[in-house]
Amino acid sequence: MRVLVCGSSGCIGSAVVGALRWRGHRVVQTRRSVADGDIDAITLDFARVTPVDDWARQLAALDVDTVVNCAGTPLPGPASPLADRLHGDAPATLFRGAQRAGIARIVTVSALHSDGGDDAWRAKHSADKALLRLDVDGVVVRPSFVYGPGSRSAEAVADLALARIRIVPKRGHALLQPIHVFELAEAIAALVERTGAARGVYEVAGGDVVSCRELLEAMRFAQGADAPHAVSLPMPLARIALRLTRAPAQRLRDAAVLRLLTHAGVAHRNAAPILLGRAPSTFAEGLQVTPPTRSPSSKASRARGSHWLHPSRGAL
Repeated sequence: MRVLVCGSSGCIGSAVVGALRWRGHRVVQTRRSVADGDIDAITLDFARVTPVDDWARQLAALDVDTVVNCAGTPLPGPASPLADRLHGDAPATLFRGAQRAGIARIVTVSALHSDGGDDAWRAKHSADKALLRLDVDGVVVRPSFVYGPGSRSAEAVADLALARIRIVPKRGHALLQPIHVFELAEAIAALVERTGAARGVYEVAGGDVVSCRELLEAMRFAQGADAPHAVSLPMPLARIALRLTRAPAQRLRDAAVLRLLTHAGVAHRNAAPILLGRAPSTFAEGLQVTPPTRSPSSKASRARGSHWLHPSRGAL
């Protein structure tokens, strides 16, 4: 099977490329620029507007059987025209172009969370609805918090887990089901290969449910740190504390992490066991396989003596 994977350089996309190739499929990747003669890559930049007809012509020329969309920013953010285009308008245009090109199945990676009206995920869900309205075999995959190699959201949480003082909002017992990116990619590959119709929404989550407090503690201990001092504060005060203790260049990232941690994600019907053919790994098992890593920028900040204050609630 020939499969186009959008967002193939990201954490989820690169894992999907690996899973599909391991199963013997031919993968076309997306890049910002493509060298002449590269028949297994196309140019894709969701920040630019590409008309439906252009997508249809390009996809028809590629002769792909399935499109898998993994493109998107790793951390949620407030609503903006660019965010709407990246997560909403651009994917929806791609989906319509794929339908016009005669592609039978389209898989898109969305997000599992507790509040569908939040700005951070509104555009994603708009694209999900646009896909499911089309006359194609549309598949929406909604994972819980994704961790593993290359996960920038997991790196951000790993940074927070190492705070010398952790601020825990009073709703810090919110629950989530972390899933390892390798198992998410395996589940997506199973949907690509599924015979018959696969149309619908699939919630994909890990093998156990943990609170955000437990997630941060597991991330901290997996990095060899002991338990920090913890202070319980309401979320508004936690946000203020982070603004007061972080450098200006780091505050946008902190705000995105707070947004990530204030949306719990627990699957109502976890499709992972069926798609994998076995129970998915627990969070502790996944951390043993691939221990958490911090982002290079946070390591530099820590070396200069900066410190973190932690909120802890929710999931991607």
